[in-house]
Amino acid sequence: MKKFLKKFKFKWWSWEIDTVKLFPFIILALAFLPILPYEKKDGQLVSVMGFEARENNFYLNSNDFALLEGTDSNVENKNVDPKLIKNPKKNQSYLAEINSYLDKNGIIYIDKYKDYLDSTTYSKELKQCLIVRNMLMTELVTSSQTRMMLYKWVPTPVPAIWIARLFILWILELIMQPSFTPEMLEKWSKKCGEFEHLWPSEKYLDLTFEE
Repeated sequence: MKKFLKKFKFKWWSWEIDTVKLFPFIILALAFLPILPYEKKDGQLVSVMGFEARENNFYLNSNDFALLEGTDSNVENKNVDPKLIKNPKKNQSYLAEINSYLDKNGIIYIDKYKDYLDSTTYSKELKQCLIVRNMLMTELVTSSQTRMMLYKWVPTPVPAIWIARLFILWILELIMQPSFTPEMLEKWSKKCGEFEHLWPSEKYLDLTFEE
């Protein structure tokens, strides 16, 4: 039996196949096939091996990255599949949905917000504190939501693509990581400390809560 598993010969061929040597190639081939258990509802991928998933395309698609670069509905983009334009809801990838979310929420219009604050009777110091606080909150919420959406993009029934998406996710997380430091928070805590409940106090930041 052991000899049979190691080597066998086809009657219609005159050469032998070493199954032990072929095993790594078989594993490699399986890694690029949708072999992991997954679940779909109404044609939409919902989970892979129990992990929540949203990307119907099991493989990587160049259109995904063209869409991530940003597209304008009024401008023709030759890199995007025409199907996405004709029926975007049905055909667009989950990365396209993430891109749409970032287009809507990822840009902070400081000038518009400043114009709004100028129409109020707030002091100059309060206006500055409101701008920085709201920019900070917007950045944190947008970054967190984008990361959660990307986590749902990663799972796929194809093991090799799952690994590739994890690597892409790692790169995207490095890019998206907000550059907020304790020093920055402490600086604005001192500037905005006079406005109660607007900004965390220095006591809160260092977790002493001392009077």
